Amino acid sequence: MNDLHALYRDTIRRHAADPTGYRRGIEATHRCEGHNPQCGDRVEIFLQLADGIIEDIAFDGEACTICLASASLLCENLAGQAVATVDAMARALEKRLKGPDPPDDDDPLAPLQGVRPYPSRIQCATLPWETAQRALASEL
Repeated sequence: MNDLHALYRDTIRRHAADPTGYRRGIEATHRCEGHNPQCGDRVEIFLQLADGIIEDIAFDGEACTICLASASLLCENLAGQAVATVDAMARALEKRLKGPDPPDDDDPLAPLQGVRPYPSRIQCATLPWETAQRALASEL
């Protein structure tokens, strides 16, 4: 299990050091800014939708390593997906981080499961996903 935790840590660090979708300009149809006052994270999610599909996704902001990695994983996993995938993945992430279920190593968000033992950091991991959900509820 220690090897798995090390892999999760390395993946989070890699995503935070070179995040997918970070500060990449797109023609967004939806956007929202989220803030976590506990940690000071601020993230803005940009989505370009067409016919119920996420054509493109990007983010900007200043955030901790966990939040940056989570936003990067969001961009990596949602491009080309149906809009409903945002809610499904956000709910699954929250369930995995807060619920009693054991971690699922096949989950594309598995690296974020390393946050599970630290309840005060769960909001750092979920902020980009919650912000993406709110972005879908609003249009530019």
